[in-house]
Amino acid sequence: MKKLIIGAGGLFALILIGIGIVAVGSAAPSEFPQGVTLSVKEGTSITDTAQKLFDNGMIKSTILFKAYVNILGKAGGVQTGNYFFGESESVLRIAYRLAKGLKGVPQIKVTIPEGLASPDVARAIKKDIPTFDDKAFLKLARPLEGYLFPDTYFFDKNTTPEDAIAAMRTNFDNRTKNISVPKELAGNSGITFKSVLTMASLVEEEATSSKDRRIIAGILWKRMANGMALQVDAPFFYILGKTSAQLTVRDLATSSPYNLYKHLGLPPGPIDNPGLDAIVDTINPTITPYWFFLSGTDGRTHFAADLDGHVANMKYLK
Repeated sequence: MKKLIIGAGGLFALILIGIGIVAVGSAAPSEFPQGVTLSVKEGTSITDTAQKLFDNGMIKSTILFKAYVNILGKAGGVQTGNYFFGESESVLRIAYRLAKGLKGVPQIKVTIPEGLASPDVARAIKKDIPTFDDKAFLKLARPLEGYLFPDTYFFDKNTTPEDAIAAMRTNFDNRTKNISVPKELAGNSGITFKSVLTMASLVEEEATSSKDRRIIAGILWKRMANGMALQVDAPFFYILGKTSAQLTVRDLATSSPYNLYKHLGLPPGPIDNPGLDAIVDTINPTITPYWFFLSGTDGRTHFAADLDGHVANMKYLK
């Protein structure tokens, strides 16, 4: 019985020592840097983040940090973004903030409407965050046209172009992960998800209602299937900054692959960043007898089954 008591006492002592070690290791370092911002980039691992915190004198134990993040974030890792530290914080508090994405800086609401091309996306962010590097953003974003999901985001004043693009790309992947090309569209025609996204970027520019978008999508897919030129004006704004009313005969003769009067099929890629509704409408086209459409000054889309009907509808352009 005496040995059992001694053994229990020893175990209790070990527990107390363990608690003491955890308590000391969890406390903020005495030289904790204050007023600093920690940047966590997309794809950064918990181990890399822990080492960065340790190297910057913000935590005493990388092991405790990783353990706390895994417990608090349910093994979800650390959230990307810029984290501001105005005062000393324990490793538990830091782990909680990074696991939950609590950045500690005022969040700025930035809304990116559907159908904006990357230059307009850059301007939209710059409008709400004057210090934002819109030129660097545009350089990175242009090759990703179509994949920057239009939505409302909450950034901070230190948001970098890389941060903004990562947020929009992640959002795009999450919102479109269940979208696939229907068999009736794919068939043997080689239509891919990029094809759908490119078509959706055209459809987004041509109509605002789901009903009209689906009819227009049906017309454009039908034209493609029959080897007809799509003859859509929207790409000219993308390459020349001109609306339909501003186009000249010379513009219509340009050899650019975005000129859908001279080149068959889709342009090389999306001309803007379509919203989810436009993408869904594009893969769910309405089959009609129409082959032509135009947007009238009366705010309506007018459809025609033949060229004569289309010519007659041009009265709505006046």
